[in-house]
Amino acid sequence: MKVYISNYLSHSISIVDYETLETQREIVLNDSIYPHHFCVDEQEEKIFIPSLSNGTLYAVDMISGEILDSVSVGGSLSQIFMHEDELFVSNEDTNSIYIINKYTLEPLTMISVDGMPHGLGYDQKDKKLYVPCVNSIICIDIENKVIYKKIDTDFKAWHLEVDEKRKEIYVSTLDGKLVILKEDNLEVVNTFYELLLPVQIRFNYSDERVYISDLGYNQIKILDYKLGKYIGKIKVDGIPQGLEISKDYSRLFVSDTENDEVKVYDTKTNQLIKAIHVGKEPTTIVCL
Repeated sequence: MKVYISNYLSHSISIVDYETLETQREIVLNDSIYPHHFCVDEQEEKIFIPSLSNGTLYAVDMISGEILDSVSVGGSLSQIFMHEDELFVSNEDTNSIYIINKYTLEPLTMISVDGMPHGLGYDQKDKKLYVPCVNSIICIDIENKVIYKKIDTDFKAWHLEVDEKRKEIYVSTLDGKLVILKEDNLEVVNTFYELLLPVQIRFNYSDERVYISDLGYNQIKILDYKLGKYIGKIKVDGIPQGLEISKDYSRLFVSDTENDEVKVYDTKTNQLIKAIHVGKEPTTIVCL
């Protein structure tokens, strides 16, 4: 098992061995690529990186680090999601989702959405992609490539995570809230205000916990999944941003953009296992 980390200001991707928590290597990209969100295709041994700075999507060989291909689609590219043979990329400048063939990087179509689409959330069972925009949440049917439904919001959605067990959506907002919606009708069922700048959300179904990184308060908030209330926090010596949880739910990975580290916590005890030094300003973490 491997852990991949994007290092925004180092123009690199760090690869960490899950068992030893040692950095195996660092893929150094060229200076024009600022990796933030990315996705990994282990079968094809490629990493797909949308660059925020120049509107270009890159396909990078995960072994050699060589750029295999690229396509310019313009604007400020942010989040990326891969489904079968296609890549879905959010563009914050053109307020759209680009759909691109992952083998040829040929743009297939574009879906116009609302302002500032950022983090993407996926319901694997229903094959629906949820797009948080600054004043709305949009659901895309990825098979038919159309907008399936949407709601206007009075909060500024930023990142979201789909809870497929309860069919709910957890949304972190730029105005310091965590909002929970029913997936079927996008109705708000709960709102939590005890945050400053929440970013990513991860579910621990084994211990019935929900983790929310809050870079404003420098901590990870812990929510009781069953009871729907805060039960604790992990204080981070640094600025937490990206979150990832291992497949067995035993380890929580947190990117610390202040100290250029990925911090690894035991989910049973919330104790720090190790701080792994990576590149400069680590953001997104992918555990495969």
